[in-house]
Amino acid sequence: MRFVPASREARQLALLWGVAAAATAALRPLWLALIPVLPACPMRTFTGIPCPTCGTTRAALALLHGDLAAALLANPLAALTGVGFVVGGLVALAWAWARGPLPALPGRLPWSVRAAILTLLVANWVWVIAHR
Repeated sequence: MRFVPASREARQLALLWGVAAAATAALRPLWLALIPVLPACPMRTFTGIPCPTCGTTRAALALLHGDLAAALLANPLAALTGVGFVVGGLVALAWAWARGPLPALPGRLPWSVRAAILTLLVANWVWVIAHR
């Protein structure tokens, strides 16, 4: 893996990500108060079939209560994304503070990575449908 010096914009983005992750954790009481007023999934309401993001609210609520197992059961991809957002934000904040180099990333993802992402999204939707 090759590392390159970080630009000023990359450091600003890392700081923004870290602040957003910290704010997400700090505003936990607000999120818990807002969840009951969120509308039901329109696709599931009209068709009875869960959409690919069904269970995301339940996963977020479980994560806010510290219940990773329940979050993974509700929507695995949403739960892992939520955990990745907060942990990644804290890592980005530490990286920006330390002023280290960045790994060089390709300009465009290879087709195999894009196919794996699509497969992951479809597998998550199958999970959500199977575990209503």
